[in-house]
Amino acid sequence: MQLLVASPRINHTEHDLWRHSVILTFETQSGHMGFIMNQAVANIDHDNISSLYGVGRLPVNRVYCGGPVLTQRCTIIHTPEYSVSGTKRVGESAAITFNTSIVEDIVSGRGPENYKIMLGFCQWRRGQLDQETAQTGGWLTVPATPLIWGNYKRKDKLWRRACESGALLATDAFLNTVGTQAY
Repeated sequence: MQLLVASPRINHTEHDLWRHSVILTFETQSGHMGFIMNQAVANIDHDNISSLYGVGRLPVNRVYCGGPVLTQRCTIIHTPEYSVSGTKRVGESAAITFNTSIVEDIVSGRGPENYKIMLGFCQWRRGQLDQETAQTGGWLTVPATPLIWGNYKRKDKLWRRACESGALLATDAFLNTVGTQAY
């Protein structure tokens, strides 16, 4: 699993959905799928979810725009220690569940340790994501970290932390190569 982090070039586009986005991605049979982990939906809250999406009454929590595909679908992305029928593990640090039993478990305190309510998701055909990340000034990639589960009030806060995490990893990798060279 990896995070796609919007580069400065993407942050200067007119598409607010992608500006400062941090997207948790994972491989599927047909390509890649992902969820924007820091794009709160402004015009809907947990109260609206039960009536609009029929998923049951959720506790007070932010609702996120997971991406532009199937925005009429509500998904819970969560830490993988929780699993019921219909849960699909999507890597070491996340799983997704589409059914109402997770909502009941969250309300009763038996749900996952961390979760986010998502409307929609991102999707790339096979090879498409590789092309987008190979473009200069496109998406940056960093390994997924527990930072994604934070409930940040500002979209750019998770983005900044993901950038810092990527910079630290790149610095460590560089320093490891310098230390191994003989002079």
